[in-house]
Amino acid sequence: MAAVLKKRALAEYSNIIVKEEPGIKPQKRIRFLKRSQSGCSSASINGYANLLDKSRASNDSYHVMTLLLRISDALADQDENTVHQQDDLNESVRRLAEHFTTENESTIRAKILSIMGSIGCLPGQEPQNVMDEIVGLLKQEESHKVITQGLDSLLKLGCMLPSNSVGHQRLVALAKQYLCDTSHTVKCKCLEVIGILLPIDGPNFKESSLAMLKFISSYTNYQEPRVRSSAFNSMIILHERGLKIDPSLYEELCNALKDDYEIVRKNAMNLIWILASTYPDNILNLAGTSDQEIRLADDAFGRLSSCMNDLSMNVRVMAANLLGKFSGNLVRSKFLMQTLDKKLMSNMRKKRSAHERQWESVTSGEWASGKKWADDAPREVVDADTVSLINIGACGAFVHGLEDEFMEVRSASVDAICSLSMNNYSFSMMALDFLVDMFNDEIEEVRLKAIDSLTRISSVIVLREDQLETILGALEDFSIDVREGLHKMLATCKLSTKGCLQMCVDNLLVNLNKYPEDKRSTWQCLQKLGSSHPYLTLQLVPSLLSIHPFMDLPEPDVEKAEYACILILVFNAAQKCPNMLQLFEEHTLRHYSYLRDTMPNLVPHLKLQMEASIGRHSNQELSAAVTHTTNFMDALLERLECAHNVKMRAELLQTAHETLARIAEMDEGLSGAFHFMSMLIKAHQLLNKILANKLWAHPHALGSEDGKIVKVQISELLQTCLRLQHVFVGHSGATLSSVRQIKLRALALQLVFTVRGSNASALAQCEHFLAEVEDVQIFLGKKMQPMEPFMAALIRDLAIMEDPKPGAVARVLLPLTPVQTGPLPRPEKMLQMCSALILEPKGETETALSFTANLVLGVSLDAELYNLANVSALRVMVKYPDQSSQLMMPCRSDLRLSDVVKPLESNYNGEEVGQNYRLRTTVLLSHGIWTDSCPVNLSLVLDFSAPEASLGRRGDDSLCVLELCKPVTIRISPKQVKKGF
Repeated sequence: MAAVLKKRALAEYSNIIVKEEPGIKPQKRIRFLKRSQSGCSSASINGYANLLDKSRASNDSYHVMTLLLRISDALADQDENTVHQQDDLNESVRRLAEHFTTENESTIRAKILSIMGSIGCLPGQEPQNVMDEIVGLLKQEESHKVITQGLDSLLKLGCMLPSNSVGHQRLVALAKQYLCDTSHTVKCKCLEVIGILLPIDGPNFKESSLAMLKFISSYTNYQEPRVRSSAFNSMIILHERGLKIDPSLYEELCNALKDDYEIVRKNAMNLIWILASTYPDNILNLAGTSDQEIRLADDAFGRLSSCMNDLSMNVRVMAANLLGKFSGNLVRSKFLMQTLDKKLMSNMRKKRSAHERQWESVTSGEWASGKKWADDAPREVVDADTVSLINIGACGAFVHGLEDEFMEVRSASVDAICSLSMNNYSFSMMALDFLVDMFNDEIEEVRLKAIDSLTRISSVIVLREDQLETILGALEDFSIDVREGLHKMLATCKLSTKGCLQMCVDNLLVNLNKYPEDKRSTWQCLQKLGSSHPYLTLQLVPSLLSIHPFMDLPEPDVEKAEYACILILVFNAAQKCPNMLQLFEEHTLRHYSYLRDTMPNLVPHLKLQMEASIGRHSNQELSAAVTHTTNFMDALLERLECAHNVKMRAELLQTAHETLARIAEMDEGLSGAFHFMSMLIKAHQLLNKILANKLWAHPHALGSEDGKIVKVQISELLQTCLRLQHVFVGHSGATLSSVRQIKLRALALQLVFTVRGSNASALAQCEHFLAEVEDVQIFLGKKMQPMEPFMAALIRDLAIMEDPKPGAVARVLLPLTPVQTGPLPRPEKMLQMCSALILEPKGETETALSFTANLVLGVSLDAELYNLANVSALRVMVKYPDQSSQLMMPCRSDLRLSDVVKPLESNYNGEEVGQNYRLRTTVLLSHGIWTDSCPVNLSLVLDFSAPEASLGRRGDDSLCVLELCKPVTIRISPKQVKKGF
């Protein structure tokens, strides 16, 4: 006790008071110290290394390996910002090296070298010192396993050094020295070190690098296949680093394609493609001849095409992928065409005239012996033994790939054909039939890839009736992904005749009757078909609309989906073919007005006589309305800033909130900005209403019944702030800083209420609040945004606090709560709001879904999500009649990018933006026995209970759940388990 008092006294009398000079004080920042995890500091690593000395005498290999594994785990937990003690780590390396010299187990010695390499890669360490230590240990080493691990550690440390350094040259020389080792693992690691660390930049290293490349090529004929593969792989690495490979290696690479081992053939194929793309116009002598020449790119294409008949599936997949990388100008068309024909074309062979063949027989010195009939007869037909310009196995390479037994090969072949068709019209027309045949593949993934490939090349092809018949047959597929892919493909294709269009419309209507859930996709397909084929549609208008020149046929029902499809097709075609408007009957024009109001995104604006005067100035009025709306919001915000009277400001806030919310529902273009401002004004209203409550003057009265109203208002304010922060995307620095500061005030009010108005523990809320203060301060400094008076005062008071406990923090916050808020920010026009639209189930039927109680019922959910930025927070919320709710995370594979609406691309400051998705999943429902059917609500929400853990810890988890759409109601009826027979 006396020692403690003495320490305190010395501390008090040792303080030196320094008078500060007047001037601008630097801004204070709060820093919360976090406890370091056990086993993650340099001292703990050194402690484990010290224990190795005690284990040396006992010679316990198990105990030594346990200590080494603990050191390895401690190194794996290191953070980039962790501060390390240089002396401790140097001491650890020294002790590890000492134990290495006395250890007999090769596994332990290899582990020691691995740990030393990891220590040398830590921030602030000197890799060169550790490298010298490892090189010294390897001089007397004989174990191949330990040498391989030592080279691996040296490679890891060498990557930490600057490129083309002296350390790299030493490591390359060391690797070249160890290439004489008999072990293939050592040779492979040496070749890897040379490929990664060989200096190639600069004139001094160019000649040496080329010499080293020839040295590496000498190992491509080594007896061990793994060494041959590593040699080829080192060449690939050197090429990626910028060193050009000599084309003289081409013949050697072609011979490697016949290697017995798959890994060698794959690396050789990669190098052949590299040479073909680097030296495409190099001329080679054709194999077996001395006078026939061929381009290197053409010959490489033929060589890779022959690999489509390889025994290994992986080699065939790689060959197809490499063939797809050949650009349109890299290979001549006749070589491309040959890959789609199994019969060798005559123009792909070397032809000789009769005079040349006769001259060859004369100069050879051989004459007819007379023993064989017609052995000297002229051969006018080219024999099959003549030299071919392309390998026989390369003929029909893609045909073999599309008929392969493995799905991976077929899929890669489809991708390659699509890539080559993008740049070659004649090849795309020839490949069209093959891609159409792949629509009947047994694997759904291959069918989808074929449909997508045909969609990508649809701009350069025209479909015939026989091809269209095969394509439309795939509409009967059970998979909705295949059907929607076909709709997208048909919407982008060009049809040759009106019979094609009639066939397409008929099959789409039949498909709609069979699969009513394809209604939206079918409408979009017919919309684009009509706009891209206006004159073909003109010839079909009388039959599609049942127009008769003499008879008055009955008026169709516009509510039928089939008739709506025909109208969408015709109206979109009429936009580009005005002559079609004269064929419309009176009821067709009425139906146009109805569909134009109900489906404005599918039915275009037509210049009819009754709308000529209305639509003449629509564009000018629309742009003027947008400008007027923006100016109205600016004027409204300026009026709010000028209102200093509390009562008048409250009335203006209420009026602005209602007006902006109403305008946001009417104007889709600016709905995000107006929804944001309406919600932000609502947050300011709630904050003013909470602060105006007289209970804050008597904090102990917060626990009364009137205090529950304040608690509900604080929860509503927090949820509004969470919606402003997470539901809107495209924030600027000003808007997001305003939202985060008002959210900080809401958290402060919640903390004060918990401390003063309840007996619950507020430790978690206090930690969350302090962490939020630190994050907001860092965010404001990064975005260079000003602090509001509340934030500045809060940082000033918290900086002088010694122990930030909940009670002390609440005492600091209580006087700061009435501080005035800052001005309202101006939202950006491209600010978007995340929302959702549930397409299925409709929720309009009263039919209950029956299932056995306590078992599972699957309900199909189809929805569209707009401007979704945080996919991991998406949940499906199920709310039962007993007010219990359940959140389910959909599978990531059920969420796909949607092209219904153009996604938000980016905003000016590079903040997180959202994209549009299509969610198609199955919701699993289960409950006990009910006496009658009851409604269940399904909705899509964003769940932020994990990052805002302290907000939902008080039992109100719904605070962090933000709805994206109105719930859809379905009725379910759990029945009692039926008894057996």
